[in-house]
Amino acid sequence: MYSYIQERNIEKKAAVAAVLLIAWQVGSQFYPSYVLPGLVELAVATQTVVTDSQFGTYQSNILDTFRRLLAGFAISVVVGTVVGTAMGLRKEAEAFLRAWIVLGLSVPSIAVAFALIIALGISEWVPVLTVVIVGVPFVILNMWEGTQELDPEITEMADFFGASRLQRYRDILLPQVLQYLFPSMYWGLVVSWKVLFIAEVFGAGSGVGYMVNYWFQQQRVDLLLGWVVVPVILIILGQEGLRAAEHRIMRWR
Repeated sequence: MYSYIQERNIEKKAAVAAVLLIAWQVGSQFYPSYVLPGLVELAVATQTVVTDSQFGTYQSNILDTFRRLLAGFAISVVVGTVVGTAMGLRKEAEAFLRAWIVLGLSVPSIAVAFALIIALGISEWVPVLTVVIVGVPFVILNMWEGTQELDPEITEMADFFGASRLQRYRDILLPQVLQYLFPSMYWGLVVSWKVLFIAEVFGAGSGVGYMVNYWFQQQRVDLLLGWVVVPVILIILGQEGLRAAEHRIMRWR
């Protein structure tokens, strides 16, 4: 664990976070609290939306958001890993899917959300499908590029010793693919959260994005930001958790 903390430069990251918080506090002195609340006002607003039931059921909205996030993220990782690996290993798959991946990466997430809202209306599926449609090409691209870097000499050695197909996948392909899967996952988590937030603002009847949109309409920036603080912290912790898992699993490198 200590080696992971050293590798991630946690102390430096904490120092950067402290500088940003100080800059926020200084900047808030030049604006009214309803435009840019200070750290104390932001903490009070966060406590208010978390504990005061008149501002909506905080726990249920957070759970709705993260249920959608985990569902869309999991589907994106599974589909993106399978397709991206196939593209890296099979030239015919790469030739067929390359243009579709470029197209998927080019479409703005808000356009995807609007198209799904028109097709499905305000529903639970709009945020999840938005995350999947936007996230899958991102994961595919990372896995495709990573799989192309696989060491062919190891495969040749497996052929020489007569390794079975199961041994090839388990002992050769999987360990090499994991080093590209983890970056896809911890960056894909951040991308999924941002996409989901946009989809919830426009296409959901609950969740963090929905509540942020509500307080935006009420012109209450303090409460708007109060809804975002805890999810952002959870996303950062989730990303660091994936990095820690990568550090532990990939120690063989």
